[in-house]
Amino acid sequence: MPRNLLAVAGAIAALAACGDDAPNDMDSGVVACETPAAQRYLPLEVGRSWTYATSDMGGPTVVKTSTVEILEDVGERKAGNIAYRIRTAKSSTVGDVVSWQEDRCTSIIRHREQNYDINDVLLTDQFYVPSKLRVDETPDHLRVGATWTTAYTEVEVDPVLGTRTVSKDETWTIEALDESVTTAAGTFSCLKVNKVTSGAANKRYWFALGVGKIREEGEAVETLTAFTVP
Repeated sequence: MPRNLLAVAGAIAALAACGDDAPNDMDSGVVACETPAAQRYLPLEVGRSWTYATSDMGGPTVVKTSTVEILEDVGERKAGNIAYRIRTAKSSTVGDVVSWQEDRCTSIIRHREQNYDINDVLLTDQFYVPSKLRVDETPDHLRVGATWTTAYTEVEVDPVLGTRTVSKDETWTIEALDESVTTAAGTFSCLKVNKVTSGAANKRYWFALGVGKIREEGEAVETLTAFTVP
């Protein structure tokens, strides 16, 4: 869909009502980004996919694939925000994870995430207010040693337990701009980022221009094994 039509759709959707029992935001707006996908650390477009080999605390390796399905209004408490819907499927007895991530041209942010069981029954629906950072590509933050902190409120809606609201802080640090990482998908020159989240395990990410996330370390280790470009 053309960018100008998306902007109109976003403006109309912003008039939709949001939930009134938890924080919400109207932090929407489609950015006309002219930066080529080859120069983005997490290029998002319909049809892209990434496959990872994931190991958790020495457990068996699980294969998971994340696929960009569609660009749409996030809906519900985040109505008015236009984002890419990304579905992550695992080759195990675990259900899918669906998230909505918006391309801000100099960053990728996450608005919402749903977790399903193997029978496609919704387990939790999480909303991030105003949003949760995925990748920051602003010039000031693309240098070794750059450090910054973001804050957001996580609103988790559980069909059984109800709604839980938690405020979180994340401190990001750039550790390298061109660290070489080799996986089954190839050898990549990567941006290396460390993230410290209040109340959660620390994580470290490696992103390659034009490809996306190559490796992740934290509660589990993920390495890229294959990727597709539309």
